[in-house]
Amino acid sequence: MARVAEHVLVDTSAWVAFFRGSLPGSTEVRTLLTEDRALRCGPVELELRRGLRRHEAAAVLGVWSAVLPLPIEAIDFTSAGNLLRDLAEASRTLPSTDGLIAALALRHDVPLLTLDRHFEAVPDLRRWPLEGG
Repeated sequence: MARVAEHVLVDTSAWVAFFRGSLPGSTEVRTLLTEDRALRCGPVELELRRGLRRHEAAAVLGVWSAVLPLPIEAIDFTSAGNLLRDLAEASRTLPSTDGLIAALALRHDVPLLTLDRHFEAVPDLRRWPLEGG
């Protein structure tokens, strides 16, 4: 039986690489988009919108809106808070939005495509491999 290709949550850093056409990251996002396997989430949208220039918004959000959203529930905030606390106790820090992104990926059991190395501190988080990385 053929294995169904899994969806991948795309982090802000990978979206920025994609929209700028920079490597690593853009090739992986393009492939996931082509195969309808990319996922988006609210915290990533927040970060993207914060950094968007007005003249970029239509093109970026046009692509963004076609991507399958990963729903956020109350449990994700609880899990993210616990994760961030546990990391802090181990002298590791992660921005709050990234804690929420990691919690979402963990709850939905999907890998995360990111260029940010600080996600390596998150136990059990599967990271989508970068070409040449």
